[in-house]
Amino acid sequence: MKPNLQDFIAERAEYLAVMYLTRRNDLVIERIKSADYGFDILVTILRDNLPTGRVFGVEVKAQDTAISNLQDISLSIARQTTEYLHNVPFPLYIFLFTMEDDKGYYKWLNNVIADSNQVSPVLQKEQWHSLDENGIRQIVDDVNAWYDAKSHFAVKILWLDNYTIAPNKNLTGDAAKIP
Repeated sequence: MKPNLQDFIAERAEYLAVMYLTRRNDLVIERIKSADYGFDILVTILRDNLPTGRVFGVEVKAQDTAISNLQDISLSIARQTTEYLHNVPFPLYIFLFTMEDDKGYYKWLNNVIADSNQVSPVLQKEQWHSLDENGIRQIVDDVNAWYDAKSHFAVKILWLDNYTIAPNKNLTGDAAKIP
């Protein structure tokens, strides 16, 4: 059976995504074969050629025509995919490739900032960015920062779980001894 044009374009976009990501030697790329929903690529960040446990996902999209203005990018994602992606517990990006000029663009889909001053994480609105060597570097830096913030947030929650905060917000018990 001959693949249709949309399948060809989608597969070509995935190959472009892999090409962009494999320009770095600290990323391991795994293409995910799913039932046409979910994300397409799982990326593991390495440090000293060893996995760090830090991963991010990539949903790959494509369109025929070039993009002249990043603010004009508009994509729709199926409701089933949106519900699935909402529950992904790690950073998830969308890569958009234009077949006319092979340019790539990216956006963080589920950017949740775990601010140490907030009780719960906050979903951030993201802008589209050009996908190039600097873009991939920025993605890796952002993912590492996200994991660092998540670790800091988790430590703060564990600390709060172990100590009681009185109504006047003074610490009681052993927590009062902590510098």
